[in-house]
Amino acid sequence: MRVLDCLGALATLLLPLFLVHWRGIAEGCLDGLAVGFLFRSALTRDWRWCRQGFVWPALVWWSWLVLCSLPRQAPVPAEATASLTQALLAIRFPVAAFALAFWTLQDPRTRTWCRRLVIACVLYLGAQMLLQAVTGHNLFGNPRFGDGTLTGPYDKPRVSAPFALLGLPAALFVGALLGQRATRSWQKTLLTGAVLLPVLGLLVLAGQRMSLATFLLGTAVCAVVLPTLRRPALVLLVACPALIGLLAFVSPEAFGHLVTKTHSQLAHFASSPYGQIYNRAIVMIEAHPVMGLGDDAFRHYCRSEVFLKPGPSHLRPDGGGVAVCVQHTHNHVLEAATNSGFPGAILFIAMIGSWWRVLGRTARRQVGLSAAEIAWRVGLFGAAVLHEWPLSSQSAFLNMPLGGIAFLLLGAGLAEAVRDLKADRPDVEETARGALTLSQRPRE
Repeated sequence: MRVLDCLGALATLLLPLFLVHWRGIAEGCLDGLAVGFLFRSALTRDWRWCRQGFVWPALVWWSWLVLCSLPRQAPVPAEATASLTQALLAIRFPVAAFALAFWTLQDPRTRTWCRRLVIACVLYLGAQMLLQAVTGHNLFGNPRFGDGTLTGPYDKPRVSAPFALLGLPAALFVGALLGQRATRSWQKTLLTGAVLLPVLGLLVLAGQRMSLATFLLGTAVCAVVLPTLRRPALVLLVACPALIGLLAFVSPEAFGHLVTKTHSQLAHFASSPYGQIYNRAIVMIEAHPVMGLGDDAFRHYCRSEVFLKPGPSHLRPDGGGVAVCVQHTHNHVLEAATNSGFPGAILFIAMIGSWWRVLGRTARRQVGLSAAEIAWRVGLFGAAVLHEWPLSSQSAFLNMPLGGIAFLLLGAGLAEAVRDLKADRPDVEETARGALTLSQRPRE
């Protein structure tokens, strides 16, 4: 058991590092956590964690997804086989988050080091973005993207989403940690704002509108929960237009992508790429409203002639043709509906809602916690809302590395919830101590 515990802790600490680079290894860490957690549960014959209110909705959602992904014709096409395989494996991401919550992050040292590594990843991503903004190239020699947006440590502009997601809880924690030495409220406000402002500034420099908008949304959610954050959040809200205005002089190309292109797409949303993708997804949902088309439906079936219709937008007879067919719907609710129909979308929303509910309750708990611990909890809740906000353009739900980052932070937030449950309910304490950390018990 000690070996398994050590391997679980190692996978946990390697996860944030490899989510930044080498996503394949990060996916292996997630798989290892999920398998190791299930193996421990089988060895101890304790599955009480499945009954928690934030666990069983995920199991129900997954069961329906698998059912909807079963082949419906013979001979079985390659797409149906791939869909069923992906559906069967989909549960590994939530189970990995539950492994973090009930198992590895219940150890204080692992929890502390995981948080430190998250902060280190934010500093690394931010440094790469700043270096590219100042010199025109990142550490690996990659220039800005063609439209002026920053790529950070990558060769494509995909740094903003993970930076916003990781940056919110990290910045709140560091700001609160620095503020613990301050004696006056204005000093704490200044320190928190001083930590949040560089994150906002780099997101503006990056030129990615959705990451910037959802970061502001996440900060607003955190400010609702944490009163001491309200003044810094107001400062960010006031500073954001000024920073965007400066961007027009610092990087006109990024300004064009952030402001001009956004205005154009919103003004003509139905004919924009996102509008056409959503239109095609709705056509597919209308054709299969109950069970959808199985996991990864948009990738597999978007090009089918039966879906080349005008759809609700009625802009083109073929709804944009096959040019609309990208890898996913860019919206998690639409993705769930195309995969498993309206029931699947409802189950998906219920699953996300159960996570928001427990993370929000955990964020509001302040008894016996330091200001930094409270800020970390609030930041994790804000990150969950930021990532799953339904009115936003999103990567695929289980896409790496962003999906892995989201489930890492989810596991960290649920670990705080489990700590609260252990303090309030002895049966959860016994589950966490006896079933999940058996090797730490004294030998009889």
